Amino acid sequence: MTLDPRCRPQSLSTRVAALVTVLSAALAIGCEPVARSPADQAAFIESTRCGPEVTESDLAPVLGGQAVQGVGPLYSSVEFGKSGEQSQLRGAVLTVNALPGVTAEWLDRELECHSARLTLGQSKSTPDDPFWLPGSSLDIDVRPAKDGFIIGVAGFSAADAHQILNRAQAFAKRAPASTVK
Repeated sequence: MTLDPRCRPQSLSTRVAALVTVLSAALAIGCEPVARSPADQAAFIESTRCGPEVTESDLAPVLGGQAVQGVGPLYSSVEFGKSGEQSQLRGAVLTVNALPGVTAEWLDRELECHSARLTLGQSKSTPDDPFWLPGSSLDIDVRPAKDGFIIGVAGFSAADAHQILNRAQAFAKRAPASTVK
């Protein structure tokens, strides 16, 4: 039996090196961030975080504006090398009254579900709803405050940040006059 010269046995180190190269390439491809559309992200949130117990009526004081105390811009600091830090608009901050039996975690989940369902067309919205932006994904973060909650609503682009702030300000104007400061 003669071996074809093209099929010579390789040394162990050559085979190990080839295997390491292939595995490294496979891992690098597998670790690439997957770009997801806003609809894909909304579907993921809706299927993993939202159940039938999450309803829009539970959010009525927030979505109707009755619980809103104030609205302002949300900034983050961005470091620009030697020139130092610069503030960048990210979206809006809404301060809302405490609601009976509501935790920051519950409110965060409810608002994320509200946004996801609007993105998926499963719910209706007002034109100035600051917790949803057509065609975009939002980052909603709710923190407890002394007398209520602070809700940060951030976009992933400068245009989205400005649109979120404009919607939040219009939302605050629409809210009952006695609640917004």
